[in-house]
Amino acid sequence: MANRERQPNDITIEPENHNREVQKSGTDVKNLLDENTKKRVNARLSFGTLVYDSRRRTILDRDALNWIKLSIFYAIFFSFLGCFFVGLTYIFASRLDRTQPRYFNTESTMAVRSTNAIVGMGFRPQPSTSESLVRITNNSTQQQQIASSLELFRNVFLLQNQDAKTEECSVDKPASKLQSGAACSFNWYHIVNNDNHPCSDKNLYGFKYEQPCILVKLNKVYEWKPIKGLLPLHIQELRGVFSDKSTSNCDVYVTCAGTHPADEDVLTNVTYYSLNYPVGSSKFGVIPNYFFPFRNAKDHVQPFVLVQFNKLPLYRLVSITCRAWAPGIEYNARRMRGMVNFQLYRTYTDMKSNDSDVH
Repeated sequence: MANRERQPNDITIEPENHNREVQKSGTDVKNLLDENTKKRVNARLSFGTLVYDSRRRTILDRDALNWIKLSIFYAIFFSFLGCFFVGLTYIFASRLDRTQPRYFNTESTMAVRSTNAIVGMGFRPQPSTSESLVRITNNSTQQQQIASSLELFRNVFLLQNQDAKTEECSVDKPASKLQSGAACSFNWYHIVNNDNHPCSDKNLYGFKYEQPCILVKLNKVYEWKPIKGLLPLHIQELRGVFSDKSTSNCDVYVTCAGTHPADEDVLTNVTYYSLNYPVGSSKFGVIPNYFFPFRNAKDHVQPFVLVQFNKLPLYRLVSITCRAWAPGIEYNARRMRGMVNFQLYRTYTDMKSNDSDVH
């Protein structure tokens, strides 16, 4: 048969239509891009509607009445919270003593690892709080600059006003017997009593002649005073008086020496000016025991000792360690307890130094 009829079971394979697949793929990509664009547009519209919806007249999905209620609630909440904080602060502050700390001496945190109260020391002038170097020079401008540091400290901390609540202290009337709020009568001029004094303002506290006066003092420790005990052997040797008996009214002695043997070799001719030795002593300075204890009186001036270094070598850094000597003072070189360390450096800037001055 020329023309055979197609049987139902005959399989016909049609050729692949690549154009249809490409068209379908392009349509899918276009639909995907349209969906992403719609999502971004809807997101922007949703965020804009969240900030402000003109149809519902809301800001951040809250209408005006809702915002007013919320503002009133938080205003009342934080007002009560602030009053509660102020009330607690007032109650705690009213229970604190304005003059006496709750814990002091051996009960303080600083004395946890010690049986004695921790007594620290300080020095002035200290042009920079970040370093302990004091420069001595023959330049008049620099001399004025370094002297102004000590002058400022003196004017702020070492003077007492005429209307200050002070009383004369003595062995029979120590600071422990003063009435509440009163301080011992003492100031800078009890030691530097005239303009001819080597440490006077006129002499720029010794810097004018390259013989600096360094002020050494004990830090204020509430209710501290020397305990009953033996006078340190080093001070007994300096005094030339030896005793194995304890004393309950020991003065505080201050000495300065080179930190290292090399410093000690060049450190000669040192003079100490203190209340007991206003004309100077070559052995030590003394802070009388009747100035203790410190009780946070408003007009209190901490007793001090002026140490003058009369002959410093040129162009050589000298490290100085000053110590306080009295029964009950703990010493710790690493933590600088009972002592203070500073450096002195003498140099010429206006002229060349003489060879004889160089050590």
